[in-house]
Amino acid sequence: MARKTVGCRLNGLEISLIVLFLLMTAVSVGLITVLALKLDSEKSEEVTPEEPTPTVNPQENPYLIGVGRADCTGPVADLPMMGYASTEQTARGIHTRLFSRAFIVDDGSKRVVFVTADIGMVSQRLRLEVFQELKAKYGDLYRQDNVVMSGTHTHSGVGGYFQYTLFMITSKGYIKPSIQAIVSGIVRSIDIAHRNLRPGRIFINKGQLVDNNLNRSPHSYLNNPEEERNRYEFNTDKQIVIMKFTDLDGDGMGLLSWFAVHPVSMNNTNRMVSSDNLGYASYAFEQEKNIGFLPGEGPFVAGFSSSNLGDSSPNIRGPVCLNTGEKCDYLNSSCPVGGKKACVAFGPGEDMFESTRIIGENMYKKAKELYSSAKQELHGSVHGAHQWVNMTDETVPFNSTHSARISALAVDYRSPGSPSVVSQHVALTQPCSSLE
Repeated sequence: MARKTVGCRLNGLEISLIVLFLLMTAVSVGLITVLALKLDSEKSEEVTPEEPTPTVNPQENPYLIGVGRADCTGPVADLPMMGYASTEQTARGIHTRLFSRAFIVDDGSKRVVFVTADIGMVSQRLRLEVFQELKAKYGDLYRQDNVVMSGTHTHSGVGGYFQYTLFMITSKGYIKPSIQAIVSGIVRSIDIAHRNLRPGRIFINKGQLVDNNLNRSPHSYLNNPEEERNRYEFNTDKQIVIMKFTDLDGDGMGLLSWFAVHPVSMNNTNRMVSSDNLGYASYAFEQEKNIGFLPGEGPFVAGFSSSNLGDSSPNIRGPVCLNTGEKCDYLNSSCPVGGKKACVAFGPGEDMFESTRIIGENMYKKAKELYSSAKQELHGSVHGAHQWVNMTDETVPFNSTHSARISALAVDYRSPGSPSVVSQHVALTQPCSSLE
């Protein structure tokens, strides 16, 4: 029996549809290829899109600004502390770590560095060692005339970094581990600020902080001429000044603040290394700005530095007699029983730790308010200056007929570095001198 083969035949309509489908596919592939080539050609000729519009209008020639912070604590056990001149006051641990904070401003032709470190004051020995390291790293970029080094004047830092005999006695000599930590911290803070240099803007603001300092020598102040005293509302400076550093988008980079108060909230019974009230203000401001970072870390740097703090005390409850609780003798700062040793000034807190926090927190809160409302922008050039003065050549007028020369044995004790801020000009200056 023959097998029957079953076949499938396409009619004319089916053949036409197949041909049409193939033609449409070919045309589509061609159009896609042409379109892809055209887009690729346009993309190669396209201009790079503009950067996002900044939140503030940048000036034509912005400053280069850099901020940096580094630890300068050093050894904290069995070393003499610097500030109260007591050989028995030796360190026995840490209350807060100590930091060096550096701020660099460059106007395109000149550069100025301001350093505020959590130490008693900057010694000439310390300056020389810092400049030696800076010269090895940067040549003549950072020099005596454009780097200002300032100590916050905390009395609870470690000693041993001076070359003057008087300070060597109270700190029991030169202590190499102490000065090495401070030099390293200052240089590293400048290194970090140098690496972080970028275009930015500077704003300035000022206000009053009334209940945060007290004149510790009010009787002496009354010896000033009446016409001079009449120029001021208070017998100590209540003004707080801040500089606000931002990038060109208006994002904060740092803050530099000056207020006249001695960092002696931690008294002479303290044995813990501490940055005292100014250091606490820096800590509080930085913790708010550097969210998620540990203390001493994060990009935002807040420096609270010393100014005209000579007779300005944070112990605003005033001096009282420890044995009676009565006020000390106004003229002699002494008590009927116990004399001068029984007369001690107290801060606003229940103890020195709470007083440190309260005074520091007050500065932080006021600085925060001024930082947020700062509108006056600084323009123009920056300049730094340094001057040596031979104190034995200086004369002091007593009145219109009498004057005297300074003795060669005079102690050169001065404010550890304060800036002069001039309208439309940033002037960071190193005040005063050294004994020859």
